[in-house]
Amino acid sequence: MPTDYLEDEFRPAYETWQANKTPEGNAAFLKTIDPVINQGLQAYGNDSPLLRSRARLLALEAANKYDPKRSRLRSHIVTNMQGLRRISRQQGQVINAPERVILESQKLRAATQELADEIGREPTDAELSDFMRISIPRIAKIRKYQPGFSTGQAESLDPNSGGIAGRLPGDTGAEDLWLQIVYQDLEPTDQQILEMTLGMNNRRKMSNLDIAKALNRTPAAITQRKMKIQKLLDQEQALSPFISQ
Repeated sequence: MPTDYLEDEFRPAYETWQANKTPEGNAAFLKTIDPVINQGLQAYGNDSPLLRSRARLLALEAANKYDPKRSRLRSHIVTNMQGLRRISRQQGQVINAPERVILESQKLRAATQELADEIGREPTDAELSDFMRISIPRIAKIRKYQPGFSTGQAESLDPNSGGIAGRLPGDTGAEDLWLQIVYQDLEPTDQQILEMTLGMNNRRKMSNLDIAKALNRTPAAITQRKMKIQKLLDQEQALSPFISQ
């Protein structure tokens, strides 16, 4: 008769984890029991990133309470993952935002950081667009997402839903078309100044001083660049978006 029911395939990882319940130890153990986690997801939910994260937590909690003398590890973990049913139902009801928007927001933040590390400064939206292979309007809509919105509100911000919440005022007019033409012809630093000054693509509007700090330039240098940009804008429109800055 076996002294316990712990499966041989999990025994080394389980015993190692029992002696090392650190974040690193948890990660190694979770990697070993990933097939069990997949089984629980298939039985009680779906394989969405959000639900998988909760499944890993439930699996770890179940393993903490596991008694090898009473059952097999696999059956114990899967049985204790039934809470995924409730979580899955909640995701289908009112949530903060569609999962797609949340994931897009995470990808945008990660891409911004990765590109900033690579080029040594905050990337422009044009550079982000090329790097992520998505359009600038889509970047603007992703930025528009704010936690706490209802499902209906968030869907209006979903880049694939056809919503209009991410649209800037007047963005179908000739002035905005000319603004985009000027923007595309600017060098990266001037693109950033234009983005930060006007709050383009749902960025936060910034003052001269804040822009200077962000770009590691002097306020006087920012003003000079703004004057150059304004001359380009004035070739098509009489508006002066930098006057009040």
